[in-house]
Amino acid sequence: MMIFTAEGELEGDHVKITSDNTELNIGLFGSDYPTPEEILLTSALSCLMLTVYYIAREKKLKLNALKGYIEGTLDPKGFQGDPNIPPGFLEIKYEVEVSAENRELLEKVLEESERRCPLKDTLTRSIKVDVKWKII
Repeated sequence: MMIFTAEGELEGDHVKITSDNTELNIGLFGSDYPTPEEILLTSALSCLMLTVYYIAREKKLKLNALKGYIEGTLDPKGFQGDPNIPPGFLEIKYEVEVSAENRELLEKVLEESERRCPLKDTLTRSIKVDVKWKII
């Protein structure tokens, strides 16, 4: 079992996040910082691509190319308080271009990658989320 952690603190108009000695500044839409939604999408895309790389390496398949694109559709009215619209993404679409010498093995790698990708799994499976507020 592995546990991943991050800590954050509001600094002016953005949140400074620290995770494993890496700092990220995350802001609201329209600020000079990437938004939480953009960070989620970049994490999801890089996770799927790295999963493809990892499984290809496991199966001794040399990848010639691996490029990806991801987009998420979100209606901001949900975040702004409209009770009829979910505040989160309504849909996420990946597009991944990949090539390797052995197409048959590549197809198996891609199928397994989609199944084993931790963030794709997290986005598509209901998971337990617990928020504990501490008023100080």
